[in-house]
Amino acid sequence: MWSKKDIPISPVSITDMVRLVERRDNVKVIRFDLAEPCFDPPENAVNFTCKAVLEGYNRYSPTKGLLELREGLKLFLEETRGVSYNPEEIIVTPGSKFSSYCVFASLLKPGDEVILLTPFWSSFKAIPMLLGIKNIREVLTDPLYKINHERFQNAVTRKTKLVVLNTPNNPTGGVLDKSDLKFIVDLAVEKGFYILSDEVDWAYTYDGHVHYSPAAISNGFEKTILTDSFSKVFSMTGWRVGFAAGPRNIIDRMNIVQQHTVTAPVTFAQKACLDILSEYKEYVKTVVGLALRKRNTIIEGLKKISRLETPVPQGAFYIFPRDRCKLNSETLAMELLNKAHVAVSPGTIFGEGSEYNFRICYALPDEDLKEGVERLQAFFESAST
Repeated sequence: MWSKKDIPISPVSITDMVRLVERRDNVKVIRFDLAEPCFDPPENAVNFTCKAVLEGYNRYSPTKGLLELREGLKLFLEETRGVSYNPEEIIVTPGSKFSSYCVFASLLKPGDEVILLTPFWSSFKAIPMLLGIKNIREVLTDPLYKINHERFQNAVTRKTKLVVLNTPNNPTGGVLDKSDLKFIVDLAVEKGFYILSDEVDWAYTYDGHVHYSPAAISNGFEKTILTDSFSKVFSMTGWRVGFAAGPRNIIDRMNIVQQHTVTAPVTFAQKACLDILSEYKEYVKTVVGLALRKRNTIIEGLKKISRLETPVPQGAFYIFPRDRCKLNSETLAMELLNKAHVAVSPGTIFGEGSEYNFRICYALPDEDLKEGVERLQAFFESAST
């Protein structure tokens, strides 16, 4: 049995501390901790949602999700991932986090082993722990989120049932290249494990880097469960619509989990997401351009802070600086919150090897981004004098 202190916290829990500080000091905290893009959702998202309610999309949907949305996602995945699924190999869920939950709950039993590449999104460790899975192995990646083939291969055992990949990566912004993905797919075929591929930030890639799905790699289709959502790329976080695609037998198991937990995702939100898919390409191009500009802005500001080692992220909208003075990230995060009124996510949330890092999400309004960088610069300048 796990205890509360064993479960890694979710970055969303920082919100409670932020509200306390804002009330105490009567100040606005700059929220670098939230993994939520500031961009407006597609222009017609709200209208499509209201229209769906008025058209009667207000009853239970099929537990796998609306068939018409799954048909739309089939085309979307063909265009964006180069993988062809049939609608029965796709399930719609209340956000991609629940897709991940369904994967863990469908595939794992006591004694199975999960491999996480660190740094990882904290829920990837918390969810299997909540399900009673004790064999969770963390395998440190090289910067930025690059697989050390020997280290990874040595971590795989006969008990390994699932390997979790997240590219573009939260929290580093690293992007796995095709050769790394082929290495893992080939090993999955040889050793018999599955791959959970979290691809929620698929569109955000920069400087010539390209997102690949392991499902599109030769022999990867039968070994990969791909998860995605409308939250990060479409800025529709409040709609809570995610989805997963993979082998039919696994998707059917995930559907059983969904039937006995949340029943089905919100029907009118699904219909709105379907309508968004008819006109997504120009929108995605615009938000990726905005994110790239914000990435360049924050890199320019953070590079002026000599105490920080600041890697240039290749994708997503996160940056993962490292404190050269090696102050524990939880202590540093609390000092930044209380003294600089800047909220960041401590690296300890994201697994072993990141105790001196902290995550910044830079998809903020320009004025908040500018103010946040200035506060960080002032804090670290005063701390070094």
